[in-house]
Amino acid sequence: MDKTLESSQLWQDEELDYMPWIRTTEDQRQRQKEWQQFLASRYDAEFGTSSYVSRKAHFFPERFAIGEKSYIAGGATVRGELIQIGSNSTVNAYAIVAGRVQIGDGVRIASHVSIFGFNHGYEDTTRPIYQQPSTTEGIIIEDDVWIGANAVVLDGVTIGAHSIVAAGAIVTKDVPAYAIAAGNPAKVIRNRLEGTRTSAAPSSDLESALTAFGAKVKAQHQEMLAYYYVQTEDGQIYLDKSVPSTKKTVRAWCDAIEIAALFDSLPPGLSKEELITKLRGFQDPVSGLLPDPWNPPMADNDPSRLTDHLSRYHLLAVGYALELLDATLPYPIRAVEELKGGPLYSKLESLPWKTNAWSAGDWIDCFGTGVYLNQKHCGGKLPHDLFGWLYAQADPFSGMWGLPTPEEQWLQPVNGFYRLTRGTFAQFGLPLPYPEAAIDTILAHSRNRKFFRHDLGNACNVLDVIHPLWLCAKQTDYRRYEAVQWAKEQLNRALDQWVDGEGFSFELERSFHPGLQGTEMWLSIIWLLADLCGYSSLLGYKPKGVHRPDPAIQLQPTWK
Repeated sequence: MDKTLESSQLWQDEELDYMPWIRTTEDQRQRQKEWQQFLASRYDAEFGTSSYVSRKAHFFPERFAIGEKSYIAGGATVRGELIQIGSNSTVNAYAIVAGRVQIGDGVRIASHVSIFGFNHGYEDTTRPIYQQPSTTEGIIIEDDVWIGANAVVLDGVTIGAHSIVAAGAIVTKDVPAYAIAAGNPAKVIRNRLEGTRTSAAPSSDLESALTAFGAKVKAQHQEMLAYYYVQTEDGQIYLDKSVPSTKKTVRAWCDAIEIAALFDSLPPGLSKEELITKLRGFQDPVSGLLPDPWNPPMADNDPSRLTDHLSRYHLLAVGYALELLDATLPYPIRAVEELKGGPLYSKLESLPWKTNAWSAGDWIDCFGTGVYLNQKHCGGKLPHDLFGWLYAQADPFSGMWGLPTPEEQWLQPVNGFYRLTRGTFAQFGLPLPYPEAAIDTILAHSRNRKFFRHDLGNACNVLDVIHPLWLCAKQTDYRRYEAVQWAKEQLNRALDQWVDGEGFSFELERSFHPGLQGTEMWLSIIWLLADLCGYSSLLGYKPKGVHRPDPAIQLQPTWK
């Protein structure tokens, strides 16, 4: 080969290594394809169409995926447990992406940026730091983000969509969508939406939509409830109907009562006295729990430890529905009243805080509700022992009880936080131990595209974010703007998903069938979203029963 031609080719390859956006030759594309095949043989790696990884990049990931038309330039370092890069995203020369990092579409990472999705352990002062295990929470960089040169992003951070991280910034906490963050540590210095039309509806439009929605639900609620009152071999009963093979449940009766109570009415079909008799008949006189006759507990169920989840949940559903009917359960909840002291602490410690914090929160929600029902109606114990344990065990860094999991990240602790605080701090009117830390964690979770997008976010997941944000906002205005923006986005998504005469589906999308559970939950969620924004009075209703916003009993935290 002619030396001039050879030098020209080497120069073109050098250009491509450090400026991968330039036009490539067919020969260069073929060599890149071969290089990606080699990398795929060595690592668990996937490459999108027209993606590019420079041969001069330091590439050592355990698992890796890059979308179409994305590139990694020469001198960049990509290493660690899991690196995911979307489409049309760039990692420029000498940037470092390490640990567990999820990068969205249209992201620009400038030269010499350092993104570390892991951290060194250092808590044990009796051992050298290098001998302590590393930890990984992971970093999420959402779509359409620009990270300026020499910025540093530390583990556990989520950078919201459409945001900008200024050159040299040190990012230690989440950056909200549309924010411009700068400094050490990085702080939001401006919002890109200021002075422009936001993705959330203007206040006047949203106010009109909420007013119209509330009026529509009020006009249709009796017709809608009648749709779920059906004839079966057991006579006329309430069925959820969210799927064709819907089973008979205790909850369907309670959801119907709660929906009607929003408008100070009763569901069609039975009188008030007949509804009371129906609900009181579900209680077991020995344990005081409420097993589902159509979905009975497993053979290994232990009522003294509240192991059956339906028996527990019905403390909420039936207990509150009876209150709405001006009635009470016929028997005290002995399984709750008798679990105290050492056995209670042992049970609390044994809950699955590391792997299934939602289930742990569910248990505490139901136990706290059982304490409330006993205390109000039977003169039972006050929850001093329970709250003493909760205040002592709250994590000051996350504000949560429980740990994230590799697959679901913060889903379990945040959802568990809702269930736990609903039946304790919210129900007894007590302050949360670390509301600002909790807000940081909840907002980080709210940006996880695995659970929340413009087309995704089921009733449980949205409720488990908005109720904690709403509850924390009673104690602090910390990051309120971001919480309100998130609430408005959810309202815009939810309000037009109502199906006339049938209500809401649990998943919200119209491709799923509406049901009583989805309808009751979304009506409560919409009120909470609107209340955080200051517009709940426009709806003409307020949640009652399980999702009521007011404390059931006001206690003083003398055990804190």
